[in-house]
Amino acid sequence: MGLFSAEPTDEVAKKVLDEFNDVKDLKEVVDGILALQNSEIYEKLVHGIVVDRNLSSDEVGEPSKLMELASENMSKFPLNIPLAPLLTVKDVMTVYTFVSDPYIIRMGRNLCKEDLNKIFYGPMAIRILLLLEDFDSSFETPQPTKEFFKRLGKVKWQDKKAKKLFNDIREIFFMLVFNKWKGADGKAITFRATEKAFILLLSGCSAVINGRSRINVDDVIRANKTYLKLINTDISGLV
Repeated sequence: MGLFSAEPTDEVAKKVLDEFNDVKDLKEVVDGILALQNSEIYEKLVHGIVVDRNLSSDEVGEPSKLMELASENMSKFPLNIPLAPLLTVKDVMTVYTFVSDPYIIRMGRNLCKEDLNKIFYGPMAIRILLLLEDFDSSFETPQPTKEFFKRLGKVKWQDKKAKKLFNDIREIFFMLVFNKWKGADGKAITFRATEKAFILLLSGCSAVINGRSRINVDDVIRANKTYLKLINTDISGLV
């Protein structure tokens, strides 16, 4: 499938389903992506329609424990090239985008200092990365460790199948945005890059949580399920 070929979203989705028909829960993920066509929250995320994105450590003081551990134990290499780690500190930072932006959209107002503190120092980012699809459960919030981030910074793809599944699911997202909203503007392009990094981060977290150093197809599915659940959950009361 060509990344920039203008194909109907459902046809792209069907190709992925046909090729990976042995992958558990792929149909659930694909159906969830297609349903985003009717999501006002997702549309606003795609086009950057948020009230205030001004999030920085300068606003709230010291780095969060999460970012402190990531910075101390993962690469800060800024470029995605073959010899670079699959996941770096900048990828971990994307979790705050997908806490803050849905929160802002749901709340419908600018962030105040209290909101910033909740987002940076509260448990939500940690729960997403360490509990994945159970982020909204009654489970106790796990404590992030330096070992977790050391292992996260070393994960790789298990095989070509897992990597291709990840990329092909990304193409469904791409065609949905392109076909539904003609999403080729700068904000949509930036969003897609951040979204890709975040779902890759979740895939790596899934592998590490399961005691592995390689991302497999199950991790890709779990990451996408977590992401879709996050988009569809009103997290304003959870942050």
